[in-house]
Amino acid sequence: MLRVAGYVAENPMIPDDKMDNCVALAIMHDLIEDTNYSGGCFGKEYDYFEECLKLLTKPKDMDYLNYVKKIRDFSDTRSEAYWIKMANMKDHLSQTETLTNNLKEKYLKALPYLL
Repeated sequence: MLRVAGYVAENPMIPDDKMDNCVALAIMHDLIEDTNYSGGCFGKEYDYFEECLKLLTKPKDMDYLNYVKKIRDFSDTRSEAYWIKMANMKDHLSQTETLTNNLKEKYLKALPYLL
């Protein structure tokens, strides 16, 4: 579960002033994917985190390319979500033992929208 946070922590492109938030959000995002968390329990002082986590959580009714484009479109104001998504895609593409051809195609098709 901490692979994505590890990829984030190793990325020299992430500005130092964003790194702690990126690592924390990467861990939170993984936890959200593995639990029934529905949002809103961090409190008002963490609205920015909630917004980033909401952006990182793909709605079931949204197609993957539109989801990735949305993250890209918010990269100026929610750059942490962008960096975490990049690390998440790296993680998915690195898991060769579970990476099907369909998943590989999906991630490789979406990657140019983030580069």
